[in-house]
Parts: sequence; structure tokens; C-alpha cells
Amino acid sequence: MNDKEEKELIKDAKKTFRNWTITFLLSSIVGATAFYFNTTYVQAQNTEQIKENTSELKKITTIPKLNEKQIKNLELQVTEIKENQKEFQKETKQSIEDIRKTNLKMLELLYQIKQQNNN
Repeated sequence: MNDKEEKELIKDAKKTFRNWTITFLLSSIVGATAFYFNTTYVQAQNTEQIKENTSELKKITTIPKLNEKQIKNLELQVTEIKENQKEFQKETKQSIEDIRKTNLKMLELLYQIKQQNNN
């Protein structure tokens, strides 16, 4: 090879290298721009979703506290009802016993009256 061919080969190599470099840079810029805007869009969507989830979480954490209070109140009411029911059952048993005693006395009196009438 002579000097002229070498110089042309070097020029072509430089030109090819420069073209490849420019193409790479331009492709990188386009890719980076697309990546940036896509990432920003997705991040905006995720930020909105995070805000919605946070508000839902606040609702969820406050509702069980209300439910706990209602449950405690209901439990108290249930225990009161159970106590009242036990008292009522005792009163009912006592009333039944009193009625039986009264019935027995009435029967005895009726029997005595019948005995007296028969004599």
C-alpha cells in the first residue's frame, strides 16, 4: 500500500467511526428521551395510585376502631341480657313453685270441703 491509499483508508475509518459515534449518540438521546418520558408517566400514575391507596388505608384503619367500640358495646349488652335472662328464669321458677304450692293448698281445701260435705 502506498501513502495515498493509507490516508484514504484512515479518512474512511475516521469517517465511519464518526458516523457510528453520531448515530450512537443520536440513538442514545432518542432512547433516553423516550425512557425519561415513559418513566415520568409511569411514576405519575404510581404516585396517584399511592395517594388513593393511602386514603383507602386511612379509611380501613379508622373503621376497625369504630367496629371495636361497637363490638364492646354489643358484648356488654349481651352480658346484661344474659344476666337479665338468668334473673327472669329464677323468678319464673319461683313463680311456678308458688303456683304449685297454692294449687296444692287449694286442692287440700277442696278435699277438706268435700270431706265435710260427705260427713
